[in-house]
Amino acid sequence: MFAFLTRAGRAARRRRRRPSPRLVLHETLEPRLALSASPSSIVMQSATATGPRSVEVRYSADPTAAGLPLRFGVYRSADATFGPADELVATYDVPAAALAPGRHDLTVPLADGLPIDVARPYVLVVANPDAPGASTDLARSAAFRKFTIGVVTHGGIINPSWTHGSPWQLQIGRLMQRQGYDVVIPYDWIRESSTPGRAAPQGPKLANQIERLLDKLPADTVVDLHLIGHSQGTVVNMVALQKLEQDAPPQLGGGWIQETLLDPHAANNNVPGQMDTSNTIIGGIAHSTIFNYQADAKDPTVVIPTNVDEADVYYQHTYVRDIHLMTPGGYNLWGQVPVPNPGGAEVHYYNLTATGATHSGNSGVPLWYRNFVAPTLAAGSPLVHELRLDGTVADASPTPWQPTTALDQRAAANWGVDQLVEGDRPIFAGSAAPGATVRVYVGPASDLSKIPVLATTTADASGGWTATSIRPLAPGRYRAVAMAYSRALQTRPAYAVVSMTPMGGFWIGRDPRALKA
Repeated sequence: MFAFLTRAGRAARRRRRRPSPRLVLHETLEPRLALSASPSSIVMQSATATGPRSVEVRYSADPTAAGLPLRFGVYRSADATFGPADELVATYDVPAAALAPGRHDLTVPLADGLPIDVARPYVLVVANPDAPGASTDLARSAAFRKFTIGVVTHGGIINPSWTHGSPWQLQIGRLMQRQGYDVVIPYDWIRESSTPGRAAPQGPKLANQIERLLDKLPADTVVDLHLIGHSQGTVVNMVALQKLEQDAPPQLGGGWIQETLLDPHAANNNVPGQMDTSNTIIGGIAHSTIFNYQADAKDPTVVIPTNVDEADVYYQHTYVRDIHLMTPGGYNLWGQVPVPNPGGAEVHYYNLTATGATHSGNSGVPLWYRNFVAPTLAAGSPLVHELRLDGTVADASPTPWQPTTALDQRAAANWGVDQLVEGDRPIFAGSAAPGATVRVYVGPASDLSKIPVLATTTADASGGWTATSIRPLAPGRYRAVAMAYSRALQTRPAYAVVSMTPMGGFWIGRDPRALKA
């Protein structure tokens, strides 16, 4: 499809007398008008995405359609033609009022949305797909193609001899391109990556590069966006996404935005989840050096931008003593989790500590992702998809307290509004891999270091799980996290992935803030 792109290597390419990269379309956008010579009471005229979780359909009905049932099927397909290999996304029963003779515009809601699927870039809307002739009567279907832009962003303090980006970054980019991504940008900020405070200013530059690509496409093109970042690269991607939300390019309006965070780490000493250092002179020097660097950098805290639809967070909290190949500096940075999610995106966490992963190097999180996830993106990343975990405080209700001060409003935007549990033994519920052991950790919100196991259960054959606190809790504010341990992926250390989901804050007893309102 599109040529594989690099960012800041333009000057180097000119020195090598290599041609500058150009956005090349090897095919034109498919027409959205589906016509047929055969008669049909319903003629599908066009379909497009109006948002990440809906499609807008235009069709016409003749007088014979009145009173007849009409069901639209939404499918993902490898091409623009409806066939048995297409994957059903959702069905929608058209109301009788939308069957009057004439042209109709209808919005079809999609509960699970239209996530990135580079193996099936086409979206088809088919009238009565189960009725005979659906695959041969072209008038009964309309299609549009989704284009996908991928971005891979390295972290800070990168070897300056890597003039075009980190090796893992370029390798993941090529894997994405081979699997069907239309454009891949390995964003290169190596020259500035060793200077404190230079991560966030890269965000607008990356956003501008994405927007220049979008400008080459018609405004009604539907474009998905997948950003992958490691360490401080997640800061770059975050700021870029925030600028894209502000600029609102029309091509992204109906697309799906996915973010992958590999050990997210803002260079900021005030963000929880920093590092572990060895109890040696080298470890002490490393701790002091990192502390001073981060004090100068003051990166913004990594959050999930509100325009993100789905995010995957891969992280590790490996102690130096557990690293098989000791890092030369006697330290290991940690992923800073959980990541604040003010927009309520669907976020999945994967803890790689049991694999022996480190922040960087030969056992780093980026290489683990390159080896086990990146080659399977076109297939939907089955390795980790099966391990997805979600959970809630099942017997909680929203607290009557509402944030009023600017500080409270920022806290609520980042972490969500607390829940209120009337009893003293909260109940938790969710879904996990079938047969997985689920442990619920609960601790006081005032002390992030104390979060013991409060409940343990096993997911049933369909993945559902419910757990009740094994002991009563004193009145106060708590935070809860669930982790799922699946035996299926613990036979080899490299696959010992533990899913994690934060379940937010809750109060036992009354919320004292509400009494002051």
